[in-house]
Amino acid sequence: MSAIYGIISKREKPVEQASINKIKQAMAHRVTDGDGIKQSKNVVFGFCKLTVYPQQQNEQLPIETSDLIFTANARIDNRDELYSLLSLDKKQWGTEADSFLILKAYQHWGAQCVEHLQGEFVFAVWDKIRQQLFLATDQVGFRPLYYYDAPEVFIFCSEIKGVEAAKGTPHYFNDEHIINYHFRQSNSEQTYNKEVFALCGGIKLSMVNNTIKKEKYWALQPAGRYNFKNDEEWINCLRDLMYKAVSKRLNPEVPVGITLSGGLDSSSVACILSELLAKKNKPLYAFSSVLPVGHGGIEEDERRYIDIVNKHCPNIIQTFVEAPGVGPLDNLAKAFDINEAIPNVFFYMDMAIAEAAKEKNIRSLFTGFGGDFWVSWKGNSIIYLLMQQGKYKASMQLLKQLAKVYDINPLKLLKSDYLFYTTLWHQLRKIKPRDINWQQHTTLQPGFAAQYTHVLFSEQQSSQSAAMQAMVSDGQISRFNGLFANRNEHYNMATCDMMFDKDIMEFLIEAPVHLFNKNGYRRSLIRHAMHDILPPAIQWRRDKSPYSPDYAKRTIMAKAKLFSMMDDPEKAFVFDKYISKDAIIRHFDDIVPFAGFSSPTSVTGIRIMQAGIVTDCLIYLKSKGYLFE
Repeated sequence: MSAIYGIISKREKPVEQASINKIKQAMAHRVTDGDGIKQSKNVVFGFCKLTVYPQQQNEQLPIETSDLIFTANARIDNRDELYSLLSLDKKQWGTEADSFLILKAYQHWGAQCVEHLQGEFVFAVWDKIRQQLFLATDQVGFRPLYYYDAPEVFIFCSEIKGVEAAKGTPHYFNDEHIINYHFRQSNSEQTYNKEVFALCGGIKLSMVNNTIKKEKYWALQPAGRYNFKNDEEWINCLRDLMYKAVSKRLNPEVPVGITLSGGLDSSSVACILSELLAKKNKPLYAFSSVLPVGHGGIEEDERRYIDIVNKHCPNIIQTFVEAPGVGPLDNLAKAFDINEAIPNVFFYMDMAIAEAAKEKNIRSLFTGFGGDFWVSWKGNSIIYLLMQQGKYKASMQLLKQLAKVYDINPLKLLKSDYLFYTTLWHQLRKIKPRDINWQQHTTLQPGFAAQYTHVLFSEQQSSQSAAMQAMVSDGQISRFNGLFANRNEHYNMATCDMMFDKDIMEFLIEAPVHLFNKNGYRRSLIRHAMHDILPPAIQWRRDKSPYSPDYAKRTIMAKAKLFSMMDDPEKAFVFDKYISKDAIIRHFDDIVPFAGFSSPTSVTGIRIMQAGIVTDCLIYLKSKGYLFE
């Protein structure tokens, strides 16, 4: 994945060379396979190249014509269709880069070209004659773009640090970034910098007469595309779409990796990749988070499941990653710079896996991230949804099937899969005292968090389709994708996250809801779709271990560092405004090592370590001159 940037002087004065030098320096780490820059009067466009796909070999950007300057970061999936629509001779133009096709599409359709493009892309066009700017992102938002808009200048860049370097004004911290870090529910266009915004997926931005206008050109919604007669046809369709989603992101001529956990999602991607690469006599490099050999604690990891996948896929070359000697409060400044956001509590394992992949010269790193959101959704609310639709017989049949398969009391299931989603239940929970729900509770200062209740959802959404429509529409999925893309780019790798593939999501929004719990099995849609592709022991497994199995132990070992933060006068402003010392002190000892995945103490530890991570990151930003209002 390459990177782009641009500076537009709104007063038609030449862009200062100092600003150009600063943004080039800030983006120098992205120049893996070359770079380019074009300057015309009051505009500068730049490009930092990472070659992953064959069509990028001869790509030279930016491009300047008599009336346009153009730059892009793209992988286009409908090349053949575009050749036909644009009346281009494929024999003549077949080796041109995807960016060339985008430019031709813009010259033909103007701003409406985005409606004809399929793939992952961001691009920028400057109209030299009209003095107008056009920016666009792909429908889902796989490739990040950030911008700064001021009376004198407009700046865009694939990374926030590039925008910051060129804008030349003081940096103000955006408090809402802390809320989004904890809840993932605030304005997704916001970044940690109050003046820098994300251009999320499915949006085109134009600047005319120095005024910007944003327009949402695509939304995830049912289109009546699928009308299968039976379950098997739906299941087969998902299988085909998953193969296509992997295939279009795959270049077997570069080293390809997968972050393999042994769970349903990453194992599904690994098995598909392995099959496709084996046909080319190519290996698949797998990287997995595990405990050290001979680990004596009660924690469990995924080694036995990973070994099952490896035996099933003989071309896998496995690397086990242990990340020894580090924990959630180590190397935070580096992590923040790479993530361009407050890091998640498992960032140390993310970095260790990325470093291991870089050592193998991986250029494309696939993941199974995002499957839990929808492709392998557990279907917890299906009984409630069936009840709402008046399908009482079907809901009771499913209740009995789930109870039998998972050996759970039907009344307990009725509570978790039906009552939990009712309005009455939520009203009772507000009245009746209960234990702390650490999924919603945090260590934030109550007064600070209370300022943002208007941006938080109060109730669990029962319809996963509605939840995903909201997350795609408001940019949450786009921000996830962008964070992972830029993180791996730091290690010279393109990220391939196919679980949020546009075609897959457009299929899932029309898929019958009962398929997710077919025959009483959670996650049954992907289980059935991966029949004869996954090893049966993976296909039907019910347990799951944490991403970082000894996370609780690493958290406990970080206690001294966390408590010393609370005693440090330099960090007092963080605890005065944002973080509650009392909450940390009262609950830290609730954290204990655990076996398996669902222990509530795991969430307690996550929330408490978030406090330490936020504190250290804010101190780091302050050292860089950030202002806190």
